[in-house]
Amino acid sequence: MSGARLPQVFLKLLGLVAPAVALTDAQRCVRLADTYIKNVHSLDTLYLPANESYRVPASCGMGLGDDLLAQTSVNVCVVNVICNTSSTSATRIEVWLPDADAWYGRILGTGGGGLGGCVDYDNLKYGPSVHFATFGHDGGHDGTSGAAFAKSDEIVVDYATRGLHVAAVTSKLLVRAYYGRPQDKAYYNGCSNGGRQGMRNAQDFPDDFDGILAGAPAFNFINLLAQSNIANLASHKLSDDDWALVRTEVLRQCDGLDGLHDEIVSDPDACQFLPEALLCEGEKRPDCLSLEQVEAVRTIHSPLYGDHGELLAPRLDPGAELDTLFWPLIFGPSFYLFGHEWWQYVVYNDSSWEPSPDFGLKEIADAKKRDAQLPVDSFSPDLSAFRKRGGKLLTYHGSRDILIPSGTSLWYYQRVQRALSLPPSAMDEFYRLFLVPGMSHCYMGAAASAWQIGQIGFSVWSNSSDSHALFALVDWVEKGSAPETLRGSTSVSVNTTVATPSTRRHCKYPARSVWKPDVQDWSCVQFP
Repeated sequence: MSGARLPQVFLKLLGLVAPAVALTDAQRCVRLADTYIKNVHSLDTLYLPANESYRVPASCGMGLGDDLLAQTSVNVCVVNVICNTSSTSATRIEVWLPDADAWYGRILGTGGGGLGGCVDYDNLKYGPSVHFATFGHDGGHDGTSGAAFAKSDEIVVDYATRGLHVAAVTSKLLVRAYYGRPQDKAYYNGCSNGGRQGMRNAQDFPDDFDGILAGAPAFNFINLLAQSNIANLASHKLSDDDWALVRTEVLRQCDGLDGLHDEIVSDPDACQFLPEALLCEGEKRPDCLSLEQVEAVRTIHSPLYGDHGELLAPRLDPGAELDTLFWPLIFGPSFYLFGHEWWQYVVYNDSSWEPSPDFGLKEIADAKKRDAQLPVDSFSPDLSAFRKRGGKLLTYHGSRDILIPSGTSLWYYQRVQRALSLPPSAMDEFYRLFLVPGMSHCYMGAAASAWQIGQIGFSVWSNSSDSHALFALVDWVEKGSAPETLRGSTSVSVNTTVATPSTRRHCKYPARSVWKPDVQDWSCVQFP
């Protein structure tokens, strides 16, 4: 045997052959940069230790400040990808991968907001801290403006739907390459346009995600923008003092309908606001409104109808006027920015376009013609494929949302129910809607609104699934335990002199939130 070669296993036992050395997470991150993915023309990686930061490779920092530095609370492999989506468009994808021993087998996708192409760093940095491999994308263009839409229709297609789908597919390939196995479950979390992107994804690409958390989705996109344009023009007939009168009168008529006076209109549908109560008798005075002003308020608080009486968009929720955070965007002295840019760069492709005082159905018709070429509306009620493959939709919408009325989410839910011919119990199996009294657009709101439900990284106040919308979605997908209520909290001062912490139970539609004095708590009551 002296001349025979010993098997490798015996040589290793004798210490004559070095054992294979497992790669560290940082080394695997470096190697990930060599991954080949079709249509990807740029793929860079950076291993970012916990509590360190880096300068993001884009001009849109999503609230990170002028320095545009992103920071992580855990070790992550940061992957920046630029993927060609057509010959004239590309989308930037950013993926944050926690260390292998900190990954629980889940992917979390995020969306954008407004017309911008901005990676959602609030959720991107939060996801890995709760063991998700997390990705964001720029929707096909960088920055907060919609000006890029004028360059190519393909960029609008990325913004509408394709950017998120490409990001989901690419991120799953990177997850497989980094961890050596595919994800167990894929989730999505987005609000506003990000909510629209998530719901649109359920329509167009039902296999991308197992669970979708969508807040205040910008459904009915064209009519929604048009309604805001019209409301903006009407609002210019009122001064700040006049609006103060309107806010006070809305609360006088509607605040106590839920059983408690807390400066929150919990159920806007129960409020039939009558602005005529503010009409002056005779000349205009500081404590009342002129007939023209009352008509302006009536326009703002009325649904938008088409030429044949068809409903185009629900009304602004009574009580939304109390929102001061997003108020200037809709009712500031300038024309509504998002509506302005959409008609400028997409509908007419004319950067000099300015709205006329009678902006209305003609401009809507022009936008609809354009939308037929590159649809963004995201209002199809056919979710049958998503439902069939077992997908779950958890949606929420604030009753004080001044940018996207909560009636938009309610209307869409009802359209899906009719289109699929489903009773409430069958809808509950895959689609649940929570209307959050007093919440503004996606977050913040009245002091007693309890808007923190875990919908965004900075809104987490409890990791319990009944108080954390994302964890509630995970339990629904993975354990079959669907949320009946969500308990929110308000633990910060939110543009009000009242800053006392509070919690509140938010109800699953069609139940409504009613104050029960005997137990000093909110109860969910089913109304006929």
